Amino acid sequence: MKRICLISSSLAMAVLAPTLASAEPGILYIPTDPVTLRPLSMSPCGSQVNSALGCGGASAETEEDPYADAAGLTTAISDALIDYDVLVTNTRPPEYISYTMLLASDEAADMNTGFTCTYGGISCSARQRARIISTSGSTMNCMDPEITHAVLYQFGRISGLEGVDNPMDVMNYVPDYTMAPVGYLDECSDRVQQNGFDDQGAPVLLPLECTSVDHFVCPNGANGSPGQNSHQDLLAAYGDRTDDADAPVLENIVPEDGAVIMAGEDVTMDVDVTDADPAVGLRWTISSPALEAAGVEGGMFSQCTNDVCDANWEDATPLKATDSDWSFTLAGLPPGEYTITLEASDYHGNVAEMVTSIVTIEGAGSDTGGADTGADETGTVDPTNGSNFTSGADSGDDDGSGSTAGTDDGGGGCSCTSGEDASGGGPSAVLMLLGFAGLGAMRRRR
Repeated sequence: MKRICLISSSLAMAVLAPTLASAEPGILYIPTDPVTLRPLSMSPCGSQVNSALGCGGASAETEEDPYADAAGLTTAISDALIDYDVLVTNTRPPEYISYTMLLASDEAADMNTGFTCTYGGISCSARQRARIISTSGSTMNCMDPEITHAVLYQFGRISGLEGVDNPMDVMNYVPDYTMAPVGYLDECSDRVQQNGFDDQGAPVLLPLECTSVDHFVCPNGANGSPGQNSHQDLLAAYGDRTDDADAPVLENIVPEDGAVIMAGEDVTMDVDVTDADPAVGLRWTISSPALEAAGVEGGMFSQCTNDVCDANWEDATPLKATDSDWSFTLAGLPPGEYTITLEASDYHGNVAEMVTSIVTIEGAGSDTGGADTGADETGTVDPTNGSNFTSGADSGDDDGSGSTAGTDDGGGGCSCTSGEDASGGGPSAVLMLLGFAGLGAMRRRR
């Protein structure tokens, strides 16, 4: 039986930032093959729910079977979301793309006290995009859910919708699975508080989970609280449905294939990206035997979106705009031959052809006395220390904006390396590569 972890709504209220996300396309992935789930404490999760890594919704590593009628469910959900720019697919996107993964099940969750037979928490204004949501066949307080209705209810939750008091709206709470709703209604409905239990197990009403900024269309409803227009809120999160069959175009790529760079010079990766989508996913990978010889595990460093690489960009929160700056710089790379690959995909399932460049770094480089990272007490690497091959600026923290309250969520962000290795000893080998000089938030997978 699936084990679900809980986090309180009051905690979520404290960490949710009251800002409205711009309309950006989304992806809902419904597997047709088994998928591996990991607890948040297991590498490479670093305590952060991430569908691409299978992180969240499990107390131990487990393999989850696909829903028996995944094809039929996919068609039903696609039809229900036809007004919104959401790709519903059975093809798993590249891991550097943020997407929601649905694990539907008819299996009973007998020990769960939930009222909706759905799991995955809430993401106000759809700020979190790499979520895992699921359904069950029953709980102590929910019997015989209608699967499409249940999935749409939980998809609404991770898209920023709260429960409302309108039986015709998908988000009616508590859901009446014996009566099919009309859809996400384009009208104002009063939000309602979720049911919960106190420390003694007595029933209580939980506080409303999002703010008036997250529901910008409706005036105040019952009891002075802002109402919710489910349809308009989804349009604000995802935009109108868009047809896009073209992969991102990658131009002005540097360094060029065959480039020769002298040791000690900075190496800048850059590209201009063009696509119909307002946001895309991208991954740079730099590999070389010279890195492995210098102590970098696997001889490889990567920077990408969706917090699945060694580093990310600070403005990828969680999606990165197509027309934004995609550059970053590595300093002090040791001499050798380097293979640099560039991958990109948009949010309509279009993947660009991978670009590969071979770059040579020549010369002996500076002699600074070995593997000292030059890191000060804040973890900042001194770029004048020639022994360091460093990249970027790590903010060093994950502010939790967009963190969600839910049944499979853990708190906080992913693990990030600082000036010492996990054992608390001297500088780690990866820090010879991963420093702090303007790159973006470093997300080291352990």
